[in-house]
Amino acid sequence: MAGPSRSTWLLALLIAAGVARAEDARVVNGCRIEPATNCSFARLADASLQGADLSDASLHGVVLEGADLRNAVLKRADLQVGRLARADLRDADLEQAHLFAVDLRGAQLQNADLRGVNLQDAHLEGANLTGADLSGAFFGTVRFDGATWTDGRKCGAESRGACR
Repeated sequence: MAGPSRSTWLLALLIAAGVARAEDARVVNGCRIEPATNCSFARLADASLQGADLSDASLHGVVLEGADLRNAVLKRADLQVGRLARADLRDADLEQAHLFAVDLRGAQLQNADLRGVNLQDAHLEGANLTGADLSGAFFGTVRFDGATWTDGRKCGAESRGACR
């Protein structure tokens, strides 16, 4: 298991020296974890962001593979072409998020709020959507092969645009 990053140690030293404030402590790989942040193309794989508020954030092309985003707020966030494979998004609020061409293969989306999201060209193969709210979501050609649907049934092979 890796220890704290160099940037984490530096931030801790700056806080101790009075140069930085404790409120600045939610910085991960140069990305400030707060609403309306701009962290496009940030590399946050395996990050622990449980309960983070990233509403209205610009996260275009972000790498969040394997990240812990349980209970996170990502309302209206721009995550298009992002990589969130195997991310844990259980109970997350993604209402009206822009998920165009996002990779959510194997993601845990149980009980997530996905109302009004744009999933055009997204990959949800093997994702778990049990209990998720997809009201008003735009699916387009989203891929659901092997995903677990909101009602617990498995989507078949070649499920495009809908769970079949």
